Formats: sequence, C-alpha cells, structure tokens
Amino acid sequence: MAELVAVFLFIGVVAYAVLGGADFGAGFWDLLAGGARRGREPRHLIDVSLAPVWEANHTWLIYCLVVLWTGFPSAFAAITTTLYIPLVLALLGIVLRGAGFAFRKATVRTEEQRVYGAAFALSSVLTPYCFGAIAGGLASGRVPTGGNGDAISSWVNPSSILGGVLAVLACSYLAATYLTVEALHRDDRKLYRYYRDRAMAAGAVTGAVSIAGIFVLHADSPRLFDRLSGPALPLVVLAAVGGLVGLALLWARRTIGTRVAAAGAVALVIVGWGVAQTPYLLGTHLTINEAAAPDATLAVVVGVAIVAGLLIVPSLVLLFRLSGRGDVGVGERPFRGGLTEGERGSGEGMTEGDSGAGGRAGPGGTAGAGPGARGASAKGARGTGAKTARAPAVPLDPATVRSRPHRWVPYALCAGAVTATAVAGARATRPDARWYRELNTPDWQPPPWAFGAVWTPLYASIAVAGGRALNATRGPERKALAGELAANLALNAGWSNLFFRLRSPLAGLAGTLLLDASNVRLLARVARTDRKAAVVLLPYAAWCAYATCLNASIVARNHEPRHRGPARS
Repeated sequence: MAELVAVFLFIGVVAYAVLGGADFGAGFWDLLAGGARRGREPRHLIDVSLAPVWEANHTWLIYCLVVLWTGFPSAFAAITTTLYIPLVLALLGIVLRGAGFAFRKATVRTEEQRVYGAAFALSSVLTPYCFGAIAGGLASGRVPTGGNGDAISSWVNPSSILGGVLAVLACSYLAATYLTVEALHRDDRKLYRYYRDRAMAAGAVTGAVSIAGIFVLHADSPRLFDRLSGPALPLVVLAAVGGLVGLALLWARRTIGTRVAAAGAVALVIVGWGVAQTPYLLGTHLTINEAAAPDATLAVVVGVAIVAGLLIVPSLVLLFRLSGRGDVGVGERPFRGGLTEGERGSGEGMTEGDSGAGGRAGPGGTAGAGPGARGASAKGARGTGAKTARAPAVPLDPATVRSRPHRWVPYALCAGAVTATAVAGARATRPDARWYRELNTPDWQPPPWAFGAVWTPLYASIAVAGGRALNATRGPERKALAGELAANLALNAGWSNLFFRLRSPLAGLAGTLLLDASNVRLLARVARTDRKAAVVLLPYAAWCAYATCLNASIVARNHEPRHRGPARS
C-alpha cells in the first residue's frame, strides 16, 4: 500500500513539473523578452496562453503536499524542518508571481506594469530553482530522518545547484516549445521563429548541463549516479530520445507530437529519478515503508486520490481543450506588453477591435475619432492637468464568440459513471483474501499496488474519450454510443464481482472475455465518430487484453475446484 501511495505522489510531481513547469518557463522568457517595444508581442502571447490555465496547474502542488503529509508524515516533517528556507522562498515566489501576473494585466501605467512584470518574471525563475534544489537535497541524502538538518548545506550543495539549474532550464524548454506550437496555431510566423529558436537553444543547453551533471552526481551523490546508470538507464535514454524528437519536430514545423515529445522527455527524467531513488524516500536512510502512515490512513489516501483523479483530470483536460480553442479567457483585456504612453496615445500596437484607423469601428467596437484624435485628446488632458479617464472596455461581438452550451454535460456524466464503476469494482476486490493469496499466479503478474496506479489514468481516459465522443454525436447515434459505454462499464465493474465475490477465476475469465468483446465494439463505434477519442481508449483496451491473459493463466495454473460463495476473508 505504501508503494502505491508513493506512485500516486510521484504522478503528482510529474504532472506539476510538466504543466506548472511550463508556466514558470513562460516567466523566464518574459524576463528575457527585452524592453517594452521589443518584448510586446512575445509577452502578449505568453499572457493569452497562460491566463486561462496558470492557476489550475497549481492544483498538482496542493495534491503533492496533501499526499506527502498524509501518507508519509515523518518524511514531511523531516523535509519541512530541514529545507524550510527553499520551501518558503518557493511559496513566496508563487505568491509574488501570481500577484505580478494579475496586477500587470489590470494596470495601464508603464512604470507599474514594469514593476509587476519584474515580480512575475523573477519569481518564475526563483520558484523552480528552489524546487530543483530541494530535489537535489533529497536525492543526495542531506535530509536526516529526524529532521532539523543543516538549513544551508541541505540545499546549497553541488547536487542541489545542479537540480535547481536543470529545473529552470527544463521549464524554459517546455515553455518555449508550448509557445512555439501556440504561435503556429495562430499563424504567426514571426513569433514561431522567435520561440522555436529559443526552444532549440534551451533544449541544447539543458542537454549539455545534463551531461555535465553526470560528473557532479558521480562525485556528490554516488548512489544516485549508480542507480541512474543502472536500473534507471533506459528511462534516461528514452528522455534523451524524446528531447531530440521534440527538437526535430520543432525544426520541421510539426505541431502534432511536439509538445508530447517535450513533456515526455521531462517526465521521463523525473520518473528516472524516482526509479533511482527507490526504495528510499530520503537519501539512503529512510525507506518508503518506514516513512509510511498506518495502513488505514494509506487506504483512505488511495481512495481519495483515485476519486480526485477521476474528477480533476477530466476537468483539467476540458479546460486545456477549451483554452486551446479560445473558448475561455476571450473576454480578458490583452496585456499590451508595457506600451509607453506615447504608443497608447498614437494607438500603436492596438488590436483592430480597439479602434479602427481613421475613425472606423473595428469588429465589435464603436466608431471613434481614430488614433490621431485619441493621441491629441490625451496630450491635451495632460497639458491641462486634467485626469485622463481609462477608455471603456470594447464590448464583445456575440457573433465572434463560439457558443457551445452544455458541452460539459457529457464529460460530467461520463466522469460520474466511471467513478461509480471504480467504486463498485474497488468494493468487490479483495486482493488480501486468503483464497486469493493461495492461488498459483504467474511470475509476470504485477504487484498489487500497480493495478491502482494503472487503473486511475485509464478510468480518467474513459471519461475524457466518452465525453468527447458523445459531444460529437447526435440523436440515435448518441443513444447507441451511450448504451455501448454503459454496457462496457457494467462489464468492467462486474469482473471484480465474478472473480472475487464468487471466488471463481473461471467466471472472471468469462467476464473479461466479454469485456474485451465490448471494448472492440466500443472502439469501432467511437472511431466512426471521433478518431482521437478512439486513440485515447486504446491503452484501456490493451490493459484489458493483458488482464485477460493474466486471468487465463491463473485459471490454467489452478485446476482444483474452489469453494463458491461470498468471500469472508
């Protein structure tokens, strides 16, 4: 159970690094964008890309903290009493970063925008560096089991410095890659080249620092070096390949797979660190099992994590999809990148909807006096000492905003159905029952904790794919698809009852064969409607096929009839 909670914790770490890391990296490029005029367009793309999702990504940080202090309280105490300085700096950076990002958009004075922009950018570098330094201190064994370790050397050391620098570089690489793809989606060749060059440079520098870091780890953290060059080596190699693939796709102007390759490279590095760290949670002196809370607490953590994943992951996927289509954040006033007062007066850098040239109204706007008149009136107001009122926001044209009412309903219904399926299956599953432990199982059967770790993202994928496919259908086709999905989930939950409650591997085999047949039908029906949704369902179908092989092997290895009836132990 402790290993399963550790897996859930690490899933949160990876998600925060890949999603929140890109947000921090955007602040890094904001810092290097240049002055008000030169950096206006790059900062505007950062602003419109970040605004809808930047707060949601911190959900993963909260998740990690809750799982850590609940599932591994002794480790949480040791970390917080030793690494409290970088933790406080990181949290302070998150607060200042959020405040700077929000206030920068709400102000119109150039001086104030520069102050808030500096707070946003500098905090975006400080925070990931502190998180990387914390990881370096943990990996190098500088956090004692009892806590209260050295407050300085625990995070100011070669491994921590390497971790902090790599964290900043990885975040900048992710952000530049994401922004490059965003610029391509907007058909902005100038910004595409701008961020593509920076993504490739960041990727190259990150790779070079990683290679140099090998020597640092060899001298400062020999056990971590041995594990990274041993059991975790395949993951490290795959991470390098993913980074190279991402750079190649950037150069080829490919949007499909570019972000996945970049995110996969960063995620594999973190997973490789986790494999190298196993079975220790702190250095080489506190194992996962030793730091774990009682089993009753861990069981609650697992249950809450599964339910939270089923609810939050589809919601975040929906948010990212809506953000990518421009369905959220469309009413926010774009940040002008620190325009000078003269630029505001002349109308330079304004969008077409703010004011039409020569007094023409832009789309969704009203007829005005034109940029020259605006500049003259502003100048006159300053000359007389009168206070210039901020121009009212231009109303949105309803015809330009895509209305998609109730598109969230299928996602919500699918998430609810999948949650009910997961709960029903979990209640029937008894892997600790005596009769099950006495079964002759194959060597290639995964450990018990692996099933929960695999099924959580698979259930989330069912909810996402189901909601997407239902949104793409209407009328009888939608009803047929909903019925197929409901039957599939019923068979999914039914397998646990057939196998565990009836104590019958043979009945379980019959159930999983029916589930495989249902998966084929469901994939075929979804593929006719939405191929991307069908692709999302493929891992689920593959895992069910693997479970069928495992169930068949258990049946073949256990020929003797067993007692039928409700399980009591």
